Amino acid sequence: MDIIRERTIALAGVVQACKEVQSLARQGRAEQTAYESSLKSILVLDAINTPAVYGGLDGVRSGLKLVADGILSSASAHNVEILRYGMSVLQLQSQLLKDPRRFTEFGNEIERLSSHTIEDLPEACSSVYQKYVSNLQPQVIVQGEENHLQNASVPPQIRSLLLAALRSAVLWQQKGGSRFRLLWERTRMQNSARALLHNQ
Repeated sequence: MDIIRERTIALAGVVQACKEVQSLARQGRAEQTAYESSLKSILVLDAINTPAVYGGLDGVRSGLKLVADGILSSASAHNVEILRYGMSVLQLQSQLLKDPRRFTEFGNEIERLSSHTIEDLPEACSSVYQKYVSNLQPQVIVQGEENHLQNASVPPQIRSLLLAALRSAVLWQQKGGSRFRLLWERTRMQNSARALLHNQ
């Protein structure tokens, strides 16, 4: 698989998780398949290839569709919010990498998440996010309906998805992703996402 496709898949993982953050905040629910795929990707630390992080391309389909539909270059009003979350997560990933000690401790905590069941994973992920990411800049300010954001079960799910987005952002960086490449490879990644969806 060529490197552009690998970067496209990783970036699709970022925007997919951010899309479900928006859904939880504004509608009080996430699309279950995308949510579970994003959450499980946090636990995949030694995948045989990039699609395997998401359990195959189907696991990142909604993110690929966002990239294929042009979220990087001509986002609709609805998708601008998703893109804003995604760009903030990419910056957070960069900040986290600047502190090797924090990043090592963060990685150790991520490894320990595998001991949790899928039922209690959101709370565990939420705790890791609060401990290592919440106090970094820029903070991800999630906007939505107060009745959903005040629901006790929603904030942990949102933080767990932001951790999933961060996991994909780390993968993006490992595949050579950068803000420069994001600017110059937008069209290539859009075409790559379309090809990946077409070949599924």
